[in-house]
Amino acid sequence: MLDLFRKKKAGLKWILWIVILGLGGSMLFLFVQTPGGVGVGPGNRDVAVVAGNPISLTQFRRRYNQVSESYGQILPLLQGDPEAIRQLNLGQQALDPLISAYAIHYGAQAMGIEATREEIREYITNLPLFQQNGQFIGTERYLQFLQANNITPADFEDDMRREIVGNKLARVITDGIRATPEEVRQEFLESTEEIKIRYAAIDPETVAPETLELEDLRAYFEEQKENYRTPEQRKVKYVIFSVQLDEVELTEEQIQIRMASIAEKQEVRASHILLTLPSSDARQRGEEILEKLRAGADFGELAKEHSEDPATAANGGDVGFFGRGAMVPEFENAAFSLEPGEISDLVATNYGLHIIKVTEVHLVDSRALAESALRQEEGEKLAKNLAAKVAHEVSTGSNLETAAERYNLEIQESPFFSLGDVLPDLRVRNDFNQQVFTLSQGQTLGPYDQGGTDLVAQLMEIQPSALSEFEAVQDQVTRDLKLSRGEDIARERAFAFAQALKEEPSFEKVAAREHLQVTTTDFFTRDASIDDELGYATEILSRAFRMNEDELSPALSVGGKYVVFQVAEKSTVDEEKFEQDKDELLLQITDEKKNRFFSAWVQNVISTLYEENKIHINQPLVDSIAGL
Repeated sequence: MLDLFRKKKAGLKWILWIVILGLGGSMLFLFVQTPGGVGVGPGNRDVAVVAGNPISLTQFRRRYNQVSESYGQILPLLQGDPEAIRQLNLGQQALDPLISAYAIHYGAQAMGIEATREEIREYITNLPLFQQNGQFIGTERYLQFLQANNITPADFEDDMRREIVGNKLARVITDGIRATPEEVRQEFLESTEEIKIRYAAIDPETVAPETLELEDLRAYFEEQKENYRTPEQRKVKYVIFSVQLDEVELTEEQIQIRMASIAEKQEVRASHILLTLPSSDARQRGEEILEKLRAGADFGELAKEHSEDPATAANGGDVGFFGRGAMVPEFENAAFSLEPGEISDLVATNYGLHIIKVTEVHLVDSRALAESALRQEEGEKLAKNLAAKVAHEVSTGSNLETAAERYNLEIQESPFFSLGDVLPDLRVRNDFNQQVFTLSQGQTLGPYDQGGTDLVAQLMEIQPSALSEFEAVQDQVTRDLKLSRGEDIARERAFAFAQALKEEPSFEKVAAREHLQVTTTDFFTRDASIDDELGYATEILSRAFRMNEDELSPALSVGGKYVVFQVAEKSTVDEEKFEQDKDELLLQITDEKKNRFFSAWVQNVISTLYEENKIHINQPLVDSIAGL
């Protein structure tokens, strides 16, 4: 359960979604006495300008970091591969929502829609995040929360203003849009309708001939000879330059300079008792537990007895040390407001009610952090410098063996590999293969960034592409010809079966005559798997729900098999359930229509702004942040 209420990279709270927009602040703070903001004009540190309003580097970087974080497991594999990063187009993914937000603001201004200071104040103070026991948490805690999340009050309050204005604009634009009764009924039918089918499936592998004549195999090989050509293959020898931290020497001056740049970081160790929701008596039970704790009961024992967090209950609720940003905001704010030994009131999060006890508070050792970071950086520099030195020596006449011996490096050899092969032992991307295949024999590649370490490779040998001898690929030819003939047989039998059903409508009788097995499915819906054999077969699902009972399909290719099916049964409309659900469906479909319409309206505004040359993008700056 602890992992559930720690922050997830892929699942941001609404507050962080708003922050993602990061729209610059140019208004008076609502909760702080300060002069009004100053308008920002376009400049070379703006990533874009939309209708005269700049999108700052800070705004874009915040959004880009969030997008990158959502690709957290993929990006390490793409390190140093600009082409793969370019295909993900992370820069545009980050920029598009910002442009949309400013286009909405532009459209609202054109229609005279704005938010008053009182509306913004009321909106913020009523956000659940800033409520405790039905009351606003107060200016001090509000500002502490923003500071903990690296948000300025001006930025946040301006975001809220734009949110309110956007909501107002959406209501104006979509006013009058409503789902029709026909649309509601159709949605109900599509979401609840079920059918059964009976079908016969013919698998090419099961009908393929068991044996083939040698002369047929040779004839097939001659026809398909190019398909059995071996691709060009290459072999390299290489050296990997790993980071050697024990060789790094640091000066006191370096350490002190780095320590000065490290903000003091506080961590707390806490335990908690979690009462999950929904539960009608969760709050009452929480109050009873709090009463026992205040009377001197042991926190760990009560956590073992009552906590509904399986990850921590057994060890007395201990969640370990954590810093700012590790937990959901409500939990974090409560923990960091307590002194060691103090116990919180009931703290509500999306995961339930928590009682939190802080057991330790300490500051992270900035010297240790500084030394660790510096050693890693200096180690990487030494490794990269040595890699560059070796690559230069080899490319200017030396050979890799000599350089490896001189610097006490281990030289390794790859197996032969083709352009499309994966080389897991080298931990390289396919761009490594592409670069190797541009080399002449003896030429050098590198330094090549593997993602933290470098390698230098030298091309040893080239095996050119060649036609295979029949005997070398006879087994593969046999498999291919069997499958080809099985495919022909399965297709012919399926088409013959479908034709026979037109003359004799009894599915079972014709199938028995053709020695085909008939399967009748259970009921399934449009968005469900049909059965274990057919799975989620779109070729069938796209047809079946448009067909009548007993109607027959043509022969279809489905997942490598040939299938003919008949609609065996269709469910009837549950009118009672429709009456129960139609009001909710009406709201749901209306919201969807409004969202689609508003999205199209915003895209139209953006297109118009582009046509009028009112959107300017600093593409070099976007690309530099995206690492391109």
